[in-house]
Amino acid sequence: MARWFVDRLPQQGIPSVSLRRLLPEAQFVGCHDWEVSGCTADSRRLDPGQLFVAVRGVRHDGHAFVEQALERGAAGVVVERPCPEAGRLQVIVPDSRAALAKLCQALAGDPSKHLSILGVTGTCGRTLTSLFIRSIFEATGVRFGLIGSLGWSDGVATRSVSDTFPGAEGLASMLAAMVERGCAGGVVEIPALALDQRKVDGLEFDTAVVTDLSALVDTDADSLTTRRRRKARLFRKVVSGGTAIVNADDPQAALLGAVNLDARFVTFGVDRPADVTAKIDRLDERGSRFFLRGFAREVVVESPLIGPAQISQAMAAAAVAWSHGLPVEAVVAGLETATKVPGELEAVVEGQGFGVWIDQARNGAELEQALGALRAIGAQRIHCVFGAEGLHERSERLGLAKAAEAGADRVTLTTDNPRTEDVDQIIDDLLAGFHRPGRVRVELDRRSAIEATLADAQPGDAVLIAGKGVRTFQILADRALHFDDKAVATEWLRSRHQLPRRTSA
Repeated sequence: MARWFVDRLPQQGIPSVSLRRLLPEAQFVGCHDWEVSGCTADSRRLDPGQLFVAVRGVRHDGHAFVEQALERGAAGVVVERPCPEAGRLQVIVPDSRAALAKLCQALAGDPSKHLSILGVTGTCGRTLTSLFIRSIFEATGVRFGLIGSLGWSDGVATRSVSDTFPGAEGLASMLAAMVERGCAGGVVEIPALALDQRKVDGLEFDTAVVTDLSALVDTDADSLTTRRRRKARLFRKVVSGGTAIVNADDPQAALLGAVNLDARFVTFGVDRPADVTAKIDRLDERGSRFFLRGFAREVVVESPLIGPAQISQAMAAAAVAWSHGLPVEAVVAGLETATKVPGELEAVVEGQGFGVWIDQARNGAELEQALGALRAIGAQRIHCVFGAEGLHERSERLGLAKAAEAGADRVTLTTDNPRTEDVDQIIDDLLAGFHRPGRVRVELDRRSAIEATLADAQPGDAVLIAGKGVRTFQILADRALHFDDKAVATEWLRSRHQLPRRTSA
């Protein structure tokens, strides 16, 4: 056994942490404390001498791999229940996910103690809000990192990421890289699942933002309670004297105010009074113009983003700036220079007389927001084509159907990523969410569905192709196919709506 990884005393030159100090609620078997210098939750990647943390996943339970980890040279294990095969080399904790996250952050040098960490969560708008926040801070001249669905940046270079939130080890490494690059802080976009999986445990947040809590298409008590519990988990991680920011336009958000009484409670909004608000002056297909209020003086902001929801997300970022005492000039510069999010209401323009937008909306709340943006800019009729992911909850499909029926004039259902699930079952689940399913067109071939929807559109209409955004694949039971919504729409439009060519004099 490599004694320098797990020992009672830290070894010179090798960073280590005390498990007893880090996990005071743990039950130690075999010794009073361990000093740990390395850990992993993947037995296949374990290096001899590291600590193995057994995590229960959706498909696999890490406790089943304890023996394999020990054979690979694990110096000990962290488990949620006693494992006889681990012998006298185990630490028993209530939640091994939380323990893993705390261990990774500590072994990375606790980067959140050296950065101003701003967490952003919510049903919709996390990505855009995070981009706005970073843009505002960088407009003040400081270096700021970002971890989000579009990639992560250490303040200097930007790298791509997978669709999922990084694991505990990856998250700690990203934040440590921000410290090494001299960042003043970092914005972390946090989906609900990451909060459930305790991936941000061990982080200290200077500021936490909840973009929204409820949605018109999904307001049953159970789902609201679940969302509130998730968001409350983030607010509890805000340090004393930090800031908890909520949407005043969301009637459910105020309930989060009492979650952390040591944090400052700040609100933003468009329709209701708040610390930071906006008065909308213009909303059309070119973008928006609004008056920003709450700072020392009222200022005008012009943005290429469309829809009232995008303005609300700009207000969330402005509220962060307001709580940090940033100058209003930096707020305007940050909001106006933030680029559009690829795959979120991304316009396809090929000379046609109607609007076409690509959006990655994959749940009812996101689809509701996208359709609402098109309605707000004055589209005559809204056409929507979308499908639903295979192996997802039926409730998600009902939410998509309700949003489509409420926000669109014409709906076409098609396939998305059916995976191993029967396509007909997915469509049946979607149809069950419509009050008038007989008015819904079903076309299983996604290309044909998009082309038929475009063919129906008239001048002044708007077409929303939802579900994929920038994702350029379609996952079937036995293979993954290349499929690009934007490319399909562009090809069809170019073949029928060519711009007139200029001729020389």
